[in-house]
Amino acid sequence: MKEAVIYPNQKAPELFKSKILNALTWSHPALIFTMYLLLSAGAVYIYYNKIAARTDLIIIYFLSGLFLWTFAEYILHRFIYHKIKDASYDTGFHYMFHGIHHAYPNDKSKTVLPPVPSLVIAGLFFGLFYFFLGNEALIFSPGFVIGYSIYMWIHTIIHRLPMPSKFNFWWKHHNIHHYQQHDRAFGVSTSLWDFIFNTMPVKGRKTIVNRVSKHEK
Repeated sequence: MKEAVIYPNQKAPELFKSKILNALTWSHPALIFTMYLLLSAGAVYIYYNKIAARTDLIIIYFLSGLFLWTFAEYILHRFIYHKIKDASYDTGFHYMFHGIHHAYPNDKSKTVLPPVPSLVIAGLFFGLFYFFLGNEALIFSPGFVIGYSIYMWIHTIIHRLPMPSKFNFWWKHHNIHHYQQHDRAFGVSTSLWDFIFNTMPVKGRKTIVNRVSKHEK
């Protein structure tokens, strides 16, 4: 069983010596949400006014993008943010993008990707969608990034607010991933894909022991 040191009440340390690079690692849910809301509104506006004034198509493609995000969320979390072999996250790329969040789970600046890498990844996805969908990527992509924004808020709320007495599924599911079974419960906004791919948590199972840093005691 793996042991991990966590710092639940501390901010994550700076990753780079450069102040400029460290500034680029800062993020906040409101900033990311506003950024994608404006980009999505602009894309839908262009499609509606320049390509096709079809509200039905906009709704269908938007909802399809929203649904695809839930799958992408699972795939990214399981196979990119965690190592494929053993689901660890404590070295190299995996630590920089995700492991630091496991170590400092309540640092709100680390619950979502910073703007620059977030936009780069979003741009890659848009290119992929445009390759397959053409102009309809303008109404499919907004659903995808708004799906990401919803995930982002759920994730941030889980880490920033205490678990409610009711409707607490998201808290329980995600906390199992953080503190008990880091190779299970990869879905945050939904457990659908955990269920489909057999990574739902197993009651009583534990693959990781979290030790709170002595500096927090």
